[in-house]
Amino acid sequence: MQQQENYQNLINYFNSALGMLELEPDSQLRKDIFSICEYLKNPNFKIAVFAPFNYGKSTLLNALLGQRTLPIDLIPTTGAAISIKYGRELQTKISLKDGSQICKTGTDILKQYAVLDNNRRMRDDVTSVEVYCPHPFLKREVEFLDLPGTNDRVAQNILVQDKLLTADLVVQVLDARNLMTLGERENLRDWLWERGIKTVIFVVNFMNLLAPDEQKEVDKRMRFVAESFRSELPNNISNLYRVDALPALRGRLKGDVSVAQTTGLATFESALQNIVETHGKKIDIQLPRIQAIASQLCQVMEASAKEVTKELIAIQEQKSEKFEIQKRAEKLIKQGFQKSSSSFHSWLYLTKLLERHQFELAIVLEQRTFNIWESEKFRPEVLKYKQEITEWIDKACEFFQQEESAELIITFPEAPKVFLPSPPPSETKKSGGVRNIAIATGIGWLLGGPMGAAVAGGATYFLSDNQQNKSQNLDSYQQQVKQAYANAARDYLSRFSVIALKAVEEYEEKAEKVIKVPVSQQSPEAIKLRSKLQLLNNLSAEINQELEFLAG
Repeated sequence: MQQQENYQNLINYFNSALGMLELEPDSQLRKDIFSICEYLKNPNFKIAVFAPFNYGKSTLLNALLGQRTLPIDLIPTTGAAISIKYGRELQTKISLKDGSQICKTGTDILKQYAVLDNNRRMRDDVTSVEVYCPHPFLKREVEFLDLPGTNDRVAQNILVQDKLLTADLVVQVLDARNLMTLGERENLRDWLWERGIKTVIFVVNFMNLLAPDEQKEVDKRMRFVAESFRSELPNNISNLYRVDALPALRGRLKGDVSVAQTTGLATFESALQNIVETHGKKIDIQLPRIQAIASQLCQVMEASAKEVTKELIAIQEQKSEKFEIQKRAEKLIKQGFQKSSSSFHSWLYLTKLLERHQFELAIVLEQRTFNIWESEKFRPEVLKYKQEITEWIDKACEFFQQEESAELIITFPEAPKVFLPSPPPSETKKSGGVRNIAIATGIGWLLGGPMGAAVAGGATYFLSDNQQNKSQNLDSYQQQVKQAYANAARDYLSRFSVIALKAVEEYEEKAEKVIKVPVSQQSPEAIKLRSKLQLLNNLSAEINQELEFLAG
């Protein structure tokens, strides 16, 4: 139970790795992993029999079962992998790709679904073929697997290669008349040895068709082949057997027990029983092929991890290059912003503001043209400085992909109010022939107090019969009027300076956050790659850990 749980962990890791690696559907590693997962889930001891067409593998299986269970012909027949399992009666179950199943008593239905068609092709609508047979050997949770011939069609070779990985024991049938061809040796190396399948038995058929001296020569060559392939079998169990399959089947069908001895079938059956008895738990059989597939998988994951690392390095280099460009841009934009901001600060300092605009504004107030002056001269000048500052922020937002910052809002004070002094008193006297004359000069005046609010742009002065007093009073009044306009201009410019400087300072604080290379954020692509790299490394480590545990 614990072993099965460990296998389940491996199966989960293998499937996760397949999902990450995105191997091609026809990738051999992908198919091998599916096969090994299927193999680990199967509790039966599976014995696969494979050989090129017409080597007698189906005949050998029929002889072992004691009946004509499998189709035999002189043309390639087996067109599917046929699983032979224990059942109380002889029965066949065909599973189709559409999910349906066909169950029939006997094995006649195999001719319809499990043999090659007239073009020697396998049916493509069959997913599995199972035969249930009441044989005592199968009752020991043993399962035979009859595979298609290997020298006929590529599709059959691929199927055989995939299914071999699901077998606990492989029986390779050889033809004594053409012992171990080049193709067979290549299959032995590529399909078995290099995939960790080392529980292999060679069965030589058709020795009875050779002359005695030929049999001796073949026997030598057979032993050389068997010794060259180091099968991992229980002690005292050979990996090489001679079985004359067709005579053995005929003897079984006739009930002739002695034929089993003379054809070599009894010796072969005894070896199979001993292997099943010894390897019943299968761990020593399963581990080598699990290790072989896991090694290939880990190598592919390691290669994939290296590629992911390269991609991450490329992204980091690109990111570093971009960061350097952004830092240079940050420096240039900051310098430009500070220069524009300093220039505006200097322009807004009250001393300089008064030097440039107080006298001008006093005259404007006296001429009652303040609104024109403000809209056509003063505001445009302020706007020019404002635009010079905000243009740098706009550049920063665009370059650093920042959100638009708050706008620099410069408010202007209300129009100035000018408080003029009261004009000199005006009196009309008739005594002594002296007349007091009031002359309006255009400055409005108000009565009823020591000071009057003057109408902008005007002044009033008075003439009296006393020219000296008149002149002194008038000069004094005019000076007071000029001072009143100057004071009003100063007050307006002072208020504007305070308001504007505060707005610029607040804007500068916000600008510091904008004119700055943003905190490095990992791109979605980099996040995905880092996650993949971590998963690849973790999966590889977990697979190796499970293998170490199983190896104990």
